[in-house]
Order: sequence, then C-alpha cells, then structure tokens
Amino acid sequence: MQVAPVLSLVQRNFYALLQKDHYGLTRMIEKRAAQRYRVFKGGKITFENSRITCTVRNMSADGAAIDLDALVTLPQSFTLAIARDNFVRKCRPVWRSDRRIGLAFVQ
Repeated sequence: MQVAPVLSLVQRNFYALLQKDHYGLTRMIEKRAAQRYRVFKGGKITFENSRITCTVRNMSADGAAIDLDALVTLPQSFTLAIARDNFVRKCRPVWRSDRRIGLAFVQ
C-alpha cells in the first residue's frame, strides 16, 4: 500500500497554481494584477538615515523584486530609487526569500 505524502499549505498552494497547457507542458498561472518584466538595474533603498544598494530584478506598475547583498531588516515603508531611470517610489515589503524581497509600490 502506498501512502500519499502530506503537503504543507505552501506546497498545496504552489501545486494549485500549476496548470498543464494543451501541449502537456506544465506552467505557472500568473495571478499578479500587472505583468512583471525582468530587469537588471542598480537601485537604492532609503529610509530614515540609511541607504542600502540593491539590484532590481523585475518590475511592474504595482511592484518590484529586489536582491540585497546582505540580510537586512527593512522598515514597513521605504523609498526605492533607480537613478538611471529617474525612478523614485515609496514601497513596502510584501514577501521575502533569503536576500530577494518582493515590494509593492504604495500609492
């Protein structure tokens, strides 16, 4: 008798997002309101008297994902700036995975 594995809530949510297309290939279902675009840009996070450099990995109209060089505790709200694009937005962290952080832009 084979026992079915017990999946965590995170694993069940992940597998629920997988869908087979008509070629039989499995792909993720995108649930974001705005499509994100891959980028590779230098940015700066600023809050209080702190400045932290980061790498912006993807962006949309609603948010971005950034990589940090070190593990840093961020406040609930801060500013992301990309100097070469003249881009400045207030944002808040939404998720974190090691040194990558998902941001939502605050209106």
